[in-house]
Amino acid sequence: MSRARLALAAAATGIAAALAAGYAVGGQAGLTDAAAVAAVGVLVVARSRLRSGKPGPVRPHPAERPTAVSAEDFPAYQSMASDLEWGLLSWRHYQHAVRPLLGRLAAALGRPAPAGPPSRPADADGPGPDLATLDRMIAELEEHT
Repeated sequence: MSRARLALAAAATGIAAALAAGYAVGGQAGLTDAAAVAAVGVLVVARSRLRSGKPGPVRPHPAERPTAVSAEDFPAYQSMASDLEWGLLSWRHYQHAVRPLLGRLAAALGRPAPAGPPSRPADADGPGPDLATLDRMIAELEEHT
């Protein structure tokens, strides 16, 4: 018998013995207490066996993503990138941050502001325009620069 199977059999026997002892000492309440302690023990052991250390990030850290423009070259880059990212997630942020930003960029280039997505009421909640729409708007600004 392998070492892992032997350990698993010993753990199962120990849990069964703890449950039986809990029932013998305290009846239904003792069984419930012993089951709770056994469950916590199993979870602690399983957690330590599966993965140790701090879990990794869900999204890569901004410093790990390669960028064409660094913050030193263009100080407002991080702010603009953040506004565009939030504009995808929130219609309100798109209306109050991204549209004025694109309008200021267009004015600085001497061009009309790019046509945006169909309007919603100013107090609309929910996601902003899709990535393709924002990409089209930025491409309009970049056409003649």
